[in-house]
Amino acid sequence: MDFNDIAHQYDDWFKTPLGSHVDSWEKEITWRLAKPRPGEKVLDIGTGTANYLLELARMGLDCTGLDVASRMILRAREKSKRDGVKLKLLLADCEALPFPEDYFDLVLSVTAFEFFTDPRRCVAEMVRVCRPRGRIVLGVLNKWSLWAVRRRVISWYKETIFSHCRFYSYPEMRRFLGPVEWGTSVFIPPGAPDRIIPLFDALEPYLRKVAKPFGAYLVTSVTV
Repeated sequence: MDFNDIAHQYDDWFKTPLGSHVDSWEKEITWRLAKPRPGEKVLDIGTGTANYLLELARMGLDCTGLDVASRMILRAREKSKRDGVKLKLLLADCEALPFPEDYFDLVLSVTAFEFFTDPRRCVAEMVRVCRPRGRIVLGVLNKWSLWAVRRRVISWYKETIFSHCRFYSYPEMRRFLGPVEWGTSVFIPPGAPDRIIPLFDALEPYLRKVAKPFGAYLVTSVTV
């Protein structure tokens, strides 16, 4: 199974009560660390259906996204056309980014790093295309969370999109990037009933402080 197989249903998750809240929690902490500013050039690696890129475009950034899954790119183009949002979208691999050096102010990758076959090569390419004093922001699925445990156990019994990925912890991300700003979000248990979502809405800011290493979504940010 790969992302081409799930492109047609990828956005369905964000329409559910839990999915929409998870998306909101993840974006909140991502934007806090990424500090996107209007007019900046941003590259979204593993953009998927352009969930993050569309929002960045609405903030006034000059947006480029790439993915290795052609159906994901097709879906992203459909969404950008539907919403009247200008995006530059291309089929490409992070191991050989088709851009000159020092080109982007912000290089972003959200829940894609786990699927890279050569993550060190990809990080080197991100650094190459990022301008001096630009930011590289990586959002990954945190190894130290109940969500990662659940996904791994399920993948032992059936083929899922997570069967061939690698989850990461904060210490592992530091080894790729060096000293970083970081944070986590999404502390609600996987599969939680909708009725307890408001409780975790209230708890989320507190848990980001007292249970920082264990949120399901881990974000790291480094200035180049």
